[in-house]
Amino acid sequence: GFPDYHYLHTLEGKGELIVNNQTFIIDENQGFFFYPNVPHEYYRVGNKWSTIWLTFNGPAVQAILNALKISNFEVFDLSNKPTLEGILFTIYHKVKNQNYITNIECSHLIYNFILNLAIAVENKIDMNFKENYIRLSPVLKFIEENYQFEITLEDISNIINLSPQHLCNLFKKTFNITPYEYLIKVRIQKAKELLIKENDIQIKKVCFDVGFRNLSYFSYMFKKIEGVTP
Repeated sequence: GFPDYHYLHTLEGKGELIVNNQTFIIDENQGFFFYPNVPHEYYRVGNKWSTIWLTFNGPAVQAILNALKISNFEVFDLSNKPTLEGILFTIYHKVKNQNYITNIECSHLIYNFILNLAIAVENKIDMNFKENYIRLSPVLKFIEENYQFEITLEDISNIINLSPQHLCNLFKKTFNITPYEYLIKVRIQKAKELLIKENDIQIKKVCFDVGFRNLSYFSYMFKKIEGVTP
Protein backbone atom coordinates (compact mmCIF):
# COMPACT_ATOMS: atom_id res chain seq x y z
CA GLY A 1 0.00 0.00 0.00
CA PHE A 2 1.50 3.30 -1.15
CA PRO A 3 1.19 6.17 1.39
CA ASP A 4 -0.29 8.65 -1.13
CA TYR A 5 -3.16 8.68 -3.64
CA HIS A 6 -2.07 6.76 -6.74
CA TYR A 7 -3.35 6.94 -10.33
CA LEU A 8 -2.08 4.98 -13.36
CA HIS A 9 -3.24 4.27 -16.89
CA THR A 10 -1.78 2.41 -19.88
CA LEU A 11 -0.16 4.23 -22.77
CA GLU A 12 0.83 1.09 -24.69
CA GLY A 13 0.65 -2.67 -24.14
CA LYS A 14 -1.08 -4.11 -21.09
CA GLY A 15 -0.53 -5.11 -17.49
CA GLU A 16 -2.09 -7.20 -14.77
CA LEU A 17 -3.39 -5.64 -11.55
CA ILE A 18 -4.13 -7.62 -8.38
CA VAL A 19 -6.13 -5.87 -5.66
CA ASN A 20 -8.64 -7.06 -3.06
CA ASN A 21 -8.18 -10.68 -4.22
CA GLN A 22 -9.25 -9.72 -7.74
CA THR A 23 -7.20 -9.69 -10.95
CA PHE A 24 -7.71 -7.10 -13.71
CA ILE A 25 -6.08 -6.72 -17.13
CA ILE A 26 -5.21 -3.04 -17.71
CA ASP A 27 -5.00 -2.43 -21.46
CA GLU A 28 -4.69 0.80 -23.46
CA ASN A 29 -8.27 1.81 -22.66
CA GLN A 30 -8.08 1.33 -18.89
CA GLY A 31 -6.63 2.79 -15.72
CA PHE A 32 -6.83 2.46 -11.97
CA PHE A 33 -6.85 4.65 -8.87
CA PHE A 34 -6.14 3.92 -5.18
CA TYR A 35 -6.46 5.66 -1.86
CA PRO A 36 -3.34 5.61 0.34
CA ASN A 37 -2.40 2.28 1.94
CA VAL A 38 -4.49 0.01 -0.31
CA PRO A 39 -2.42 -3.19 -0.82
CA HIS A 40 -1.97 -4.05 -4.50
CA GLU A 41 0.40 -5.54 -7.10
CA TYR A 42 0.79 -4.90 -10.81
CA TYR A 43 2.94 -6.49 -13.50
CA ARG A 44 3.65 -6.26 -17.22
CA VAL A 45 1.81 -8.72 -19.46
CA GLY A 46 3.63 -9.59 -22.68
CA ASN A 47 6.63 -7.73 -24.09
CA LYS A 48 5.72 -4.15 -23.20
CA TRP A 49 3.67 -2.13 -20.76
CA SER A 50 4.13 1.63 -20.97
CA THR A 51 2.23 3.66 -18.39
CA ILE A 52 1.68 7.19 -17.11
CA TRP A 53 1.08 7.74 -13.40
CA LEU A 54 0.59 10.33 -10.70
CA THR A 55 0.87 10.17 -6.92
CA PHE A 56 -0.36 13.04 -4.78
CA ASN A 57 -1.73 14.09 -1.42
CA GLY A 58 -3.19 17.17 0.22
CA PRO A 59 -5.54 18.44 2.91
CA ALA A 60 -8.71 18.63 0.78
CA VAL A 61 -8.27 15.49 -1.32
CA GLN A 62 -10.29 13.12 0.87
CA ALA A 63 -13.26 15.48 1.13
CA ILE A 64 -13.29 16.01 -2.65
CA LEU A 65 -13.13 12.27 -3.38
CA ASN A 66 -15.95 11.63 -0.92
CA ALA A 67 -18.09 14.32 -2.57
CA LEU A 68 -17.42 12.76 -5.98
CA LYS A 69 -18.14 9.24 -4.68
CA ILE A 70 -14.75 7.85 -5.73
CA SER A 71 -14.11 4.74 -3.61
CA ASN A 72 -10.83 3.51 -2.12
CA PHE A 73 -9.90 1.70 -5.33
CA GLU A 74 -11.29 2.05 -8.84
CA VAL A 75 -10.55 0.20 -12.08
CA PHE A 76 -12.23 1.82 -15.06
CA ASP A 77 -12.45 2.31 -18.82
CA LEU A 78 -11.05 5.65 -19.97
CA SER A 79 -13.74 7.79 -21.55
CA ASN A 80 -11.60 10.96 -21.44
CA LYS A 81 -8.04 9.63 -21.81
CA PRO A 82 -6.67 12.61 -23.84
CA THR A 83 -7.92 15.08 -21.22
CA LEU A 84 -6.31 13.16 -18.34
CA GLU A 85 -3.06 12.71 -20.26
CA GLY A 86 -2.97 16.41 -21.09
CA ILE A 87 -3.20 17.33 -17.40
CA LEU A 88 -0.60 14.71 -16.41
CA PHE A 89 1.93 15.82 -19.02
CA THR A 90 1.41 19.47 -18.01
CA ILE A 91 2.13 18.56 -14.37
CA TYR A 92 5.20 16.57 -15.45
CA HIS A 93 6.71 19.44 -17.45
CA LYS A 94 6.04 21.94 -14.64
CA VAL A 95 7.56 19.70 -11.96
CA LYS A 96 10.76 19.37 -14.02
CA ASN A 97 11.31 23.10 -13.39
CA GLN A 98 9.95 23.04 -9.86
CA ASN A 99 9.76 26.25 -7.85
CA TYR A 100 7.34 28.00 -5.52
CA ILE A 101 4.98 29.09 -8.33
CA THR A 102 4.93 25.73 -10.14
CA ASN A 103 4.06 23.98 -6.86
CA ILE A 104 0.91 26.13 -6.63
CA GLU A 105 0.09 25.60 -10.31
CA CYS A 106 0.46 21.82 -9.93
CA SER A 107 -1.81 21.88 -6.90
CA HIS A 108 -4.59 23.45 -8.96
CA LEU A 109 -3.94 21.09 -11.86
CA ILE A 110 -4.41 18.13 -9.50
CA TYR A 111 -7.80 19.50 -8.35
CA ASN A 112 -8.77 19.66 -12.03
CA PHE A 113 -7.41 16.15 -12.55
CA ILE A 114 -9.59 14.79 -9.72
CA LEU A 115 -12.72 16.33 -11.26
CA ASN A 116 -11.89 14.69 -14.59
CA LEU A 117 -11.09 11.43 -12.82
CA ALA A 118 -14.66 11.42 -11.52
CA ILE A 119 -15.88 11.57 -15.12
CA ALA A 120 -13.53 8.71 -16.08
CA VAL A 121 -14.91 6.43 -13.36
CA GLU A 122 -18.44 7.36 -14.46
CA ASN A 123 -19.48 9.00 -11.22
CA LYS A 124 -21.76 11.96 -11.71
CA ILE A 125 -20.17 15.16 -10.45
CA ASP A 126 -22.42 16.89 -7.93
CA MET A 127 -23.07 20.26 -9.59
CA ASN A 128 -23.48 21.97 -6.23
CA PHE A 129 -20.07 20.70 -5.21
CA LYS A 130 -18.53 21.86 -8.49
CA GLU A 131 -20.05 25.33 -8.19
CA ASN A 132 -18.95 25.62 -4.56
CA TYR A 133 -15.45 24.46 -5.42
CA ILE A 134 -15.14 27.00 -8.25
CA ARG A 135 -16.35 29.76 -5.93
CA LEU A 136 -13.87 28.76 -3.21
CA SER A 137 -10.90 28.34 -5.58
CA PRO A 138 -9.57 31.90 -4.96
CA VAL A 139 -9.60 31.18 -1.22
CA LEU A 140 -7.67 27.92 -1.70
CA LYS A 141 -5.16 29.73 -3.90
CA PHE A 142 -4.73 32.53 -1.34
CA ILE A 143 -4.09 30.03 1.47
CA GLU A 144 -1.64 28.09 -0.70
CA GLU A 145 0.31 31.28 -1.43
CA ASN A 146 0.18 32.81 2.06
CA TYR A 147 0.06 29.92 4.55
CA GLN A 148 3.31 31.08 6.19
CA PHE A 149 1.75 34.41 7.23
CA GLU A 150 -0.96 35.19 9.74
CA ILE A 151 -4.33 34.72 7.99
CA THR A 152 -7.65 35.76 9.51
CA LEU A 153 -11.13 34.62 8.59
CA GLU A 154 -11.89 38.19 7.53
CA ASP A 155 -8.91 38.15 5.15
CA ILE A 156 -10.15 35.14 3.22
CA SER A 157 -13.88 35.96 3.37
CA ASN A 158 -13.16 39.34 1.75
CA ILE A 159 -11.53 37.58 -1.22
CA ILE A 160 -14.90 36.28 -2.44
CA ASN A 161 -17.09 38.96 -0.83
CA LEU A 162 -18.76 36.76 1.77
CA SER A 163 -19.32 37.24 5.46
CA PRO A 164 -17.01 35.12 7.67
CA GLN A 165 -19.98 33.03 8.81
CA HIS A 166 -21.19 32.42 5.24
CA LEU A 167 -17.67 31.46 4.17
CA CYS A 168 -17.37 28.95 7.04
CA ASN A 169 -20.72 27.40 6.14
CA LEU A 170 -19.80 27.12 2.45
CA PHE A 171 -16.35 25.69 3.23
CA LYS A 172 -17.75 23.15 5.66
CA LYS A 173 -20.46 22.10 3.20
CA THR A 174 -17.92 21.64 0.40
CA PHE A 175 -14.89 20.12 2.14
CA ASN A 176 -16.36 19.01 5.48
CA ILE A 177 -13.76 21.07 7.34
CA THR A 178 -13.57 24.73 8.36
CA PRO A 179 -11.25 27.24 6.64
CA TYR A 180 -9.05 27.24 9.75
CA GLU A 181 -8.79 23.43 9.75
CA TYR A 182 -7.87 23.57 6.04
CA LEU A 183 -5.16 26.17 6.76
CA ILE A 184 -3.72 23.98 9.53
CA LYS A 185 -3.66 20.96 7.20
CA VAL A 186 -1.88 22.99 4.49
CA ARG A 187 0.73 24.10 7.03
CA ILE A 188 1.28 20.53 8.22
CA GLN A 189 1.59 19.35 4.61
CA LYS A 190 4.22 22.05 3.96
CA ALA A 191 6.01 21.06 7.18
CA LYS A 192 6.20 17.46 5.94
CA GLU A 193 7.72 18.66 2.67
CA LEU A 194 10.40 20.64 4.53
CA LEU A 195 11.21 17.72 6.83
CA ILE A 196 11.62 15.39 3.84
CA LYS A 197 13.71 17.81 1.75
CA GLU A 198 16.04 19.06 4.52
CA ASN A 199 17.21 16.25 6.81
CA ASP A 200 19.11 18.50 9.22
CA ILE A 201 16.48 21.26 9.58
CA GLN A 202 15.46 22.18 13.13
CA ILE A 203 11.85 21.52 14.14
CA LYS A 204 11.59 25.06 15.50
CA LYS A 205 12.52 26.49 12.11
CA VAL A 206 9.97 24.28 10.35
CA CYS A 207 7.32 25.44 12.81
CA PHE A 208 7.85 29.14 12.09
CA ASP A 209 8.53 28.72 8.36
CA VAL A 210 5.09 27.20 7.77
CA GLY A 211 3.16 29.81 9.77
CA PHE A 212 2.84 28.43 13.30
CA ARG A 213 3.76 30.78 16.12
CA ASN A 214 4.01 28.23 18.93
CA LEU A 215 6.25 25.15 18.84
CA SER A 216 4.15 23.14 21.31
CA TYR A 217 0.97 23.78 19.33
CA PHE A 218 2.74 22.86 16.07
CA SER A 219 3.95 19.55 17.54
CA TYR A 220 0.49 18.84 18.97
CA MET A 221 -1.28 19.46 15.66
CA PHE A 222 1.34 17.52 13.69
CA LYS A 223 0.85 14.45 15.86
CA LYS A 224 -2.95 14.84 15.85
CA ILE A 225 -3.08 14.90 12.04
CA GLU A 226 -0.17 12.58 11.14
CA GLY A 227 -0.13 10.21 14.11
CA VAL A 228 3.57 10.85 14.81
CA THR A 229 5.57 13.81 16.08
CA PRO A 230 7.60 15.93 13.64
